[in-house]
Amino acid sequence: MSTTALNRALATIQKLRAELAARSDRQPIAVVGVGLRFPGGLRDLDGYWSALSTGQDLVRPLPEGRREPFAAQWATLPHRGGFLDDVLGFDAAFFGIRTHEAQAMDPQHRILLEVSWEALEDAGITPRLVEGQRAGFFAGITNTDYNTDWRPADPEFSWLLGNLPAFAAGRVAHTLGLTGPAMTVDTACSSSLVAVHLARQALSRRECDVALAGGANLVVSPGMTRIMAQSGLLAPDGTCKPFDARANGFTRSEGCGIVVLKRLDDALRDDDRIYALIQGSALNHDGRSTSISAPSVSAQTDLIKAALADADLGPEAVGLVEAHGTGTALGDPIEMEAVAEALGRPAPDNVLHVGSVKANLGHQEAAAGIAGLLKAILCLHHRAVPPLLHFRTLNPRIDLSGTGIRLTEKLQPWLLERSGEHAAVSSFGLSGTNAHIILGAPPERTAVDGTVAVAGFEMSARDPAALRALVRDYHGRLRDLADGDYAAFAYTATQGRARHPQRLVVVAANRHEAIAALRRFLDAPAVSSEADLGEDHALPRRVLSLPPYPWQHRHLALQPPGIEDLTGR
Repeated sequence: MSTTALNRALATIQKLRAELAARSDRQPIAVVGVGLRFPGGLRDLDGYWSALSTGQDLVRPLPEGRREPFAAQWATLPHRGGFLDDVLGFDAAFFGIRTHEAQAMDPQHRILLEVSWEALEDAGITPRLVEGQRAGFFAGITNTDYNTDWRPADPEFSWLLGNLPAFAAGRVAHTLGLTGPAMTVDTACSSSLVAVHLARQALSRRECDVALAGGANLVVSPGMTRIMAQSGLLAPDGTCKPFDARANGFTRSEGCGIVVLKRLDDALRDDDRIYALIQGSALNHDGRSTSISAPSVSAQTDLIKAALADADLGPEAVGLVEAHGTGTALGDPIEMEAVAEALGRPAPDNVLHVGSVKANLGHQEAAAGIAGLLKAILCLHHRAVPPLLHFRTLNPRIDLSGTGIRLTEKLQPWLLERSGEHAAVSSFGLSGTNAHIILGAPPERTAVDGTVAVAGFEMSARDPAALRALVRDYHGRLRDLADGDYAAFAYTATQGRARHPQRLVVVAANRHEAIAALRRFLDAPAVSSEADLGEDHALPRRVLSLPPYPWQHRHLALQPPGIEDLTGR
């Protein structure tokens, strides 16, 4: 071959590689797994949607059992919020972590471990399948309560490993054996949505083949609440009222959310269940606004337009915006003006639904973006718009004339003949870093034959108490299950969950036999790992949501030093 012909061939190869890379960058990212722990005892998407669609207010006083050892301080501070029941409990033995080491870990690092495990299993991906693989982890985290107020007077090296922000991501990657990029992200309130954007980029650049992304926020001492109260950020009545004339601040909230992401082609190849598609995303900063914590209309407008351009969509394609919507007098009018400019005015004949989950949960701070993303995914799935809780009268500083923007006061259908089919999610950091993500519905899949022959299924846990709890949860799930979903149940229970020492094999050809078998176990526990499901029990991959692993929590925390001095502050 002549030098000229060789050069032409090399040029053609380079061109094809560039085209392939460009197509890869534009490929949507599929959300294939979800793990969450939100106020109100919410641990799955079904429960989350039930709370949203019925307009539940999940804000409450801080539980009495969680006020110690800072009860004296909490007594003088606002203590209504979106609080979890237990934040100091952890199943350290499950992850092979020694008690002393676990006590030194920030509870936010611990909850990231458990919820990440749940997200992988929700995707039907056992940790064994990602160990040693190019899987990435991106965690948004900001709060440092544990390191600030619980740190021993003379901390050991384990305290550093358990509290420095970098180890929030490093711990999960190490424990699960992930070898792709792993990083902790702190952009304040936008941290978890920025983490999802970075995970999307890593997948598009083929730095990893699977990515987990999200964030966590826990309130384990009153110090930050005191600062926020003194600054005037918190609503005196403890309610977040986005876009309402009564908006006067937010209320603090806790939670953790993780999504499992894959490139769409890979998700389709692997027969993954797909919740939604990330079509585009963008980040920017407010720049020189009136202050470092003040939002900017122009920056937010540019951000939304950049995300649309990244998704190759026009503004009319968006029918729902899950806003940052903190319920502050300054932030709400600025955000709505940017939404109207970027999305509402170009198509005033279309309806653009705008809401904010902070009205239900409070402000989850570093985890706020992932809470909004999961809400938007549910709206896409149900093609419905939940009510905007606490909304009565539009903030007089907000002008919606000439726009198609609607603030929904009751559950409404999302009518595609009048609205775009995509959802958009915003999350803005107090430090000025903003994130916006465009979501689309998953591709339609061929209906699966529910008449597949099933021999039974397996289930397991690390100890007898956890196995019994899991059997009880699966028994409840089976009672509500459609008969046609039993094969998917059996596949997910057997192939989509990790294998543990305490194992139960259930021989059951249908849902009713399975319910009876689990009932017998609950009445007279007897672990059986010798039963044979037969050589032909392999089932087609079809992932179904099952109850998450029943963690066996122990209260793990050190006694804060000088607590007498702390309560006297």
